[in-house]
Amino acid sequence: MNKALAYKLLTLILLALVLAFAVMKVEWKVQERAAMRDGAVRDIADQSAHAQQLVGPLLLISCSERREVVDTDDKGKTRRRQMRQDCSRLIRPAQINGQGSLNVTELHRGIYKARVYLATLGVHAVLPAFQPKPGQTLEGVNLLFGVSDPRGLKSIALGTASGQTLDARPGVPGEVFEHGFHVPLNPALLEKGLTLDAKLELAGSGRLDWVPLAEDNDFSLRSAWPHPSFDGQFLPETRTVAADGFSARWRVNDFATGGDRLLNGKTGGWRESAFGVSLIDPVDAYTQTDRAVRYGFLFVLLTLGGFFLFELLKQRPVHPLQYSLIGFAVVLFFLLLLALSEHTGFPLAYLIAAVACVAMITGYSRTLLGSWKGAASLAGGYGLLYLGLYKLLASEDYALLMGAWLIFGVLALTMYLTRRLDWRKAGLPIATASTTAAND
Repeated sequence: MNKALAYKLLTLILLALVLAFAVMKVEWKVQERAAMRDGAVRDIADQSAHAQQLVGPLLLISCSERREVVDTDDKGKTRRRQMRQDCSRLIRPAQINGQGSLNVTELHRGIYKARVYLATLGVHAVLPAFQPKPGQTLEGVNLLFGVSDPRGLKSIALGTASGQTLDARPGVPGEVFEHGFHVPLNPALLEKGLTLDAKLELAGSGRLDWVPLAEDNDFSLRSAWPHPSFDGQFLPETRTVAADGFSARWRVNDFATGGDRLLNGKTGGWRESAFGVSLIDPVDAYTQTDRAVRYGFLFVLLTLGGFFLFELLKQRPVHPLQYSLIGFAVVLFFLLLLALSEHTGFPLAYLIAAVACVAMITGYSRTLLGSWKGAASLAGGYGLLYLGLYKLLASEDYALLMGAWLIFGVLALTMYLTRRLDWRKAGLPIATASTTAAND
């Protein structure tokens, strides 16, 4: 048994486990920095406005009516009495047409940034006619708008089709919505139906949602932000996403939302029927770095394996401490990638970190391998390895396929280079190997 080779393999396995733990520590650091970034984003939102969800308008009819109640006592005698009963109700619009634009900016907290927006929204709503039934007493009529974070309300302009200006007031009667504003109405405006025009300026961060409560909903949104993520219960009917921004249009009707059941909770609540858009960053440095670190142990194995292969083929012994320095150079790549990506963006950070680590390993391997030719071969191999990792990160949908072929290619190359290697002599000093060959 070749004890020298067995000891070397055992040493490399132990070293690989140590380096795997070091890579894990880098992964923890990525998560820690990402949590700090998320905290900074939350702080910015806490001091400006959170993601917004807009609901409305809804018509709240507050009324009561007289009802006759018949009571029967223990002796079977009946007694009739009059009492007033609440008959308040919510009325949905027959139609809502909405158009909006998002002006997106970035606010910074140290090296971290959050995307905030100012939405300019126009709402055209048609509400059905309403008249109280005989015996009903109207106690108030209000238009209700729900806004998840009312701090973002910058301006409100409301009017009817006849040109009458309406005054908005803070708060929502009846606690229909947790936050928002309402508009007291003269009941006479509802005798023939009401056409409402509203213009809102609404600030928020990260995401904007709209709840389609009308019988027929038509909402359009555009922005110069080029990376939208369309979320919620309904996707846009049409969308255009380009480098100069996006535009989208949703059309949702009662057949899709369930109609009046939205108001009484039979379909899971009106909040769950929202649709909207999130302002994402597709090249988020922490997400990309975290994905890269997940391949860290594979990189460690391939790096150590590459030098071990050269040691066997060139018969130039490499000390375990030298393996350790080379392995920690790989770990340092991921730490450099994290640190640089916070300032330069992920692609440039990856290029700088990869070039620096490949150059360092190449210069160090020149002494180990005894020639620039061998060092250049290793540099080319590791350069292709880092290029392959970047392709894996850029092609998330094909990452498994590309990773499998990468490992297959490395294994095939190793088998080809070692096809004629005498493993009985591998790892032995040259003199000892010669003696062994002579005895054979």
